[in-house]
Amino acid sequence: MKKHPSDNDIQRLDRIKKLVVIAVFSDDQLMERLVLKGGNALDIVHRISTRASIDVDLSMADEFTAAERLVVRDKLEHVLKQTFRPAGYEVFDVKMEDKPPALTPDMADFWGGYCVEFKLAERSVFDKFSTDVQQLRRNALPLGQSSKFLIDISKFEYTTGKQPKNLDGYRIFVYSPEMIVAEKLRAICQQMPEYGPVIKRSRAGTSRARDFLDILTLVTTRDINMDTRDNRSLLSHIFTAKKVPLALIGLIGKYREFHQMDFHAVKDTVRPGVILKDFNFYFDFVLDLAQRLKSLWNV
Repeated sequence: MKKHPSDNDIQRLDRIKKLVVIAVFSDDQLMERLVLKGGNALDIVHRISTRASIDVDLSMADEFTAAERLVVRDKLEHVLKQTFRPAGYEVFDVKMEDKPPALTPDMADFWGGYCVEFKLAERSVFDKFSTDVQQLRRNALPLGQSSKFLIDISKFEYTTGKQPKNLDGYRIFVYSPEMIVAEKLRAICQQMPEYGPVIKRSRAGTSRARDFLDILTLVTTRDINMDTRDNRSLLSHIFTAKKVPLALIGLIGKYREFHQMDFHAVKDTVRPGVILKDFNFYFDFVLDLAQRLKSLWNV
């Protein structure tokens, strides 16, 4: 059984995630192109969270050109080092790669993104091993189950409706709670075998029990009604961005056991004091939400 993170571990990770977001949005050009989303948008900005999410997820409406990509990688390394150094950390091993590495022409205009990874070391550790990169890597700060911190950037997303927010004096852009619900519904549908051919995926999708928990938490905490005209339009745009048929929402009920397999991993990430119900409670909530949206595809 995995060891639950201590309060100190959680506080340190929360601080690191916030510094990553501040670093990215401290650059004006990156701020105009990128939007924070996912679990850390819920946690860091909207202050709605029942579980710890390690990676920082970002969206952009377009993509970086080949020339921009090189500049962006250098910008990210610069702002990360500039932001973490005053906090007592040194950033190293910064990489930025296309994700996936190659795309066929019919997928290149809607799929893919970039994965940025880096490692952190406390200043004293960095100074001690700065001339021995292998030792430095072995003594990198542990972040969850790895020493790598990941920033995932998704291309060609629907970002209309993003919200400007202030984070420790920095202007950032973040998905609205409604956008996060819509994208999490989409992520559930994207794991279905019915979606596989769209992105030429032959393997099974990934269980996403966490999305059921997040959807219930968001909808109930913010009293969100996804069945309004605006939110139906939002769902349509977010699904269309990745060519996900809205009718797949109606198939969620087929995949209860598939997503339940991952629920043990959710239990390992819940914050201290959070009492989880069984998986069926969260699944049935999302299933009921899906049924209320039936007219989206029954036209």
